Amino acid sequence: MPAMTRFLQRATLVVVWLLIVAVVSVGGAGLVAAMANQPGTPSRAELTIAGDAAAAAALDHAQVELTDLAKDVERLGELGRGALTALVSSDFATLDAAVADGQTLARAIDTRSAQIRDELRLLPGTGPDEALVWSPETSARRDLALAAVASTGGLELAWTRLAAGSTVANRLTTLLTNHDATAGEAAKTGRSLKFAAALKILATAQAMLEQAKTLRDALANTVDVSTLTQWIDRNVEYDAALAALYKATIAGKGKVTKAMKDAAVAERRARDFLPSNTTGLVIILAEIGRGGLNQVVIGIEETRAKLQAAVDRLSAPEPGEPGASENAGASDDAGASDDAGPSPSGG
Repeated sequence: MPAMTRFLQRATLVVVWLLIVAVVSVGGAGLVAAMANQPGTPSRAELTIAGDAAAAAALDHAQVELTDLAKDVERLGELGRGALTALVSSDFATLDAAVADGQTLARAIDTRSAQIRDELRLLPGTGPDEALVWSPETSARRDLALAAVASTGGLELAWTRLAAGSTVANRLTTLLTNHDATAGEAAKTGRSLKFAAALKILATAQAMLEQAKTLRDALANTVDVSTLTQWIDRNVEYDAALAALYKATIAGKGKVTKAMKDAAVAERRARDFLPSNTTGLVIILAEIGRGGLNQVVIGIEETRAKLQAAVDRLSAPEPGEPGASENAGASDDAGASDDAGPSPSGG
């Protein structure tokens, strides 16, 4: 009897232990299943429906804003190409107008980009728990929109530095050419013994060099101006020496004085250091102007391409959405049509 009792006790313990193991196994399986169906995964999409819906309206608005922004960037590119054409044809009035319009538009693009960026950073659900509130598709859409708006960074600064630099370079070209002609006219008048009139003409040439110095300082922000500075300095020295000679001649009242002799020596020395002409410098300045605008146009086109690509991706339906398969089929048909070559009617 005691043996039978011990046997029953052992059997009872085994049954109880098996029941405990079964309960624990079922509970563990439930925990694993729960962990495999977290919010933001396809198996628990219902957990992010509210968060996705709240963010969707703001993302739709940002998409419209980005589309308009892409149009502004495209317009800025048109202004850049127009400025480059005006530069090549030396149409400085059109160049100045294009640069001014581009500056206004570039500033507007920068302002609009900042507004869109702020809207995207304040989407409903944004924060450390957004992975629990949004689906991966919503997060990816927000990140793509942020990358798109970031692509416009630096457009305003680039336009200001390079396009304005091109305008400065061309104004300098005009000033330097006009200075040569004016200083030459002053020297011709002096050789006719009209010293007072020569001084007035020379003063105009000297004023041009002062303007050139101001423009040179502005250009120094983007390019090396050492050659330009040397040219201006040598012409300033010569104009001053020639003016001193004319003044000494007028003061001598027909007599050769020591002041006249000293002034004549100084004028000859300064003339020896003058560049033969401004042709080389004008070519350098023209290249600086074209190079600056070329960089702007290239940069704008690269930005437009990145922005448009992002907008296209934002506009494309997600796989599985209504219209996705139709669009894909249409694209395939278009590709097949392109590969087929010219139609019979086209020869």
